[in-house]
Amino acid sequence: MDRRRFLALASAAGLGAATGHVTPAQAASYPSYDGGAPAELHTKLAELAPYGVTALAFTPSGGWVIVTQDGRYFARGIPDACFTEIGKLSDAGRKINCVAFPPEGGDRWVITTDKGVTARGLPAACKQRIDAYYAAGQQVVDVAFPPAGGDRWVVTASAGYYAKGVDDECYQMMRNLTQGGRRITRVAFPRAGGWTVVAQDEFFARGIPDACFDRLNTLAGGGWQVHNAAFSPSGGWALASRGKAPALPADKVRQVENAVGGATIWQRMSAHKTPGVAVAVVTGNKIAWSTGYGWLEAGGAAAAHPETAFQAASISKAVTAVGVLRLLQTREIALGADIRPYLGWDLPRRSCVTSTAAPTIDRMLTHRAGVIGRGSTGPADACAGFAAGGGGFPGYGPDATVPTLLQVMNGAGNTPKIELTTAPGAEYHYSGAGFVLLQRMVEQQSGTTLAAYMQKEVFAPLGMTTSSYALTPAFELASGHTATGAVIPGERNRYPESAAAGLYTNVLDLGRLISYLNRAYTASADIAGPLTRASARTLLTQGPQPGMGRGLFLAGAGTDAFSYSHDGSNQGFKSLFTGYPKLGAGFAILANGSSAGLVTEIAAAVKKVYGWA
Repeated sequence: MDRRRFLALASAAGLGAATGHVTPAQAASYPSYDGGAPAELHTKLAELAPYGVTALAFTPSGGWVIVTQDGRYFARGIPDACFTEIGKLSDAGRKINCVAFPPEGGDRWVITTDKGVTARGLPAACKQRIDAYYAAGQQVVDVAFPPAGGDRWVVTASAGYYAKGVDDECYQMMRNLTQGGRRITRVAFPRAGGWTVVAQDEFFARGIPDACFDRLNTLAGGGWQVHNAAFSPSGGWALASRGKAPALPADKVRQVENAVGGATIWQRMSAHKTPGVAVAVVTGNKIAWSTGYGWLEAGGAAAAHPETAFQAASISKAVTAVGVLRLLQTREIALGADIRPYLGWDLPRRSCVTSTAAPTIDRMLTHRAGVIGRGSTGPADACAGFAAGGGGFPGYGPDATVPTLLQVMNGAGNTPKIELTTAPGAEYHYSGAGFVLLQRMVEQQSGTTLAAYMQKEVFAPLGMTTSSYALTPAFELASGHTATGAVIPGERNRYPESAAAGLYTNVLDLGRLISYLNRAYTASADIAGPLTRASARTLLTQGPQPGMGRGLFLAGAGTDAFSYSHDGSNQGFKSLFTGYPKLGAGFAILANGSSAGLVTEIAAAVKKVYGWA
């Protein structure tokens, strides 16, 4: 009897036999597991799994289908047209990659193969995406539909994926898993919510049955690739492998994730009560990978992504320094010039500070200009014996009136007036106020706001498309959180002291900046960008303050591990970025919590995995 006749007699509940005779002795020992699934599926899965299951799916009404790599299949309760098409494709020798059913049910289905697709009732955009992959010479290996239905779907191809309307954390993890050189191979959604994403030798799941999660780990622990994962509408599930996981290079992304503070990054985020984090790592002066973890806001549905803009806090100073050197370079202003003639404002000084030394631009950039700062702010009439702290900016909450920059300088905001409290050049006091004066200089000399100046002179040339010194930029923004994990009032404070604390940026833009500074510093001649080689060298060379370039902290001078860095701490936000010019490397971390410890732990994990001192 030929196979077509056999299929006709077997009907939609039949077992499709492969061309030729395959004895049980020829079948491999491929593992499969199921739980809460129909007894018949359990039996047939055990029979067919040794032949290598390529497609395993449930219909919304509880039907199911199993297809093997040699053309065998069994189905129960699937649409007749779908079953007939499976038979035709198998008879034609096509390898069926996946069978999937939209949650609306009825005669809706899709079958993807090694040479094309057959489908009925798919969302138009989903079908168009599948066709586009095949037109580009790629096979579609998986199609998945979230239970909410409508225009929500995932299409996974042999060298890419596309998702629409899926849970944002699911999409976040699809992206994260591919950052380590893996391909997404399966995505599956339980009817009650949750999801699992499989990427060759790795997987991540949220909200799936515990027993299913345990068996996923069993397969992974045995070195098996999870080729199939499916969930029934009644809460059952089924898994199958058709071979060992491929031998792939070590995944440094996963190594970092699992080495944060002696635990995973998710565990440490929970311990530090930080809802969202974004990380980017630069190697070879290119962004090697970038990831997001958690949420833009506690209790929200939007996940943190590498594109998400966070408040960078005091990293603002480091980036401002690039703009300041650009200004000096183009306006031919000396780094050692007294800043006062460029302010259009008289910088006051306390009576005990003499006028003999000048608060130079260089001293402002290195926190030695004598301007009020940490440990030199109060008491208001003192020039020595100061109280600890001071020199920072608390920002302005949702109900506060934001002062102008000049009002901040004159003490009409929520911080003391800016003045000289120690002799310029004599002492180091970390000073946000000094960067406010640098901001004033840039605005006075350029005739525009710092935000507009930096956009034109720094961000646009470097392709930093999600960076801004505006008070409320029109990007997707993370919300700040307190030490208890609660959203701060107004979601984020506003900082008119933009040069010191008001930068919004994402880890991708910081990665671009790291790459540029590394290349500009090590180049033998000028390269494209805002700074000449000489200016880049000045930025990253120790100035008046030991261990500081201009606006950046330096370490390891004279070694291959030479680095520049800056961290940041605003209300509800923590940040850190570091570059290694001679290694062509670096990293950026942005977090929307109040624990600096988490950022430090992530940085330590990155350094450990990459061997950076």
